[in-house]
Amino acid sequence: MQTMIENYLDLTIEEVYDVITNINVWPSSFTNEMKISFIDQIIKHYEEREEYEKCAKLYRIIETYI
Repeated sequence: MQTMIENYLDLTIEEVYDVITNINVWPSSFTNEMKISFIDQIIKHYEEREEYEKCAKLYRIIETYI
């Protein structure tokens, strides 16, 4: 059961990554600080999996909100 949950989490984060990096659509209520915090959590996920190219792309997006 745990593996299934982890797989679902990975798939969900991949979808969010695609939305952020390709479409860049956010809920209208999200402030820049909220976006940065959210992206930071995704970066932590990818750092744990050593997917540093995705981390770099997300860091570049964060720079646009600073």
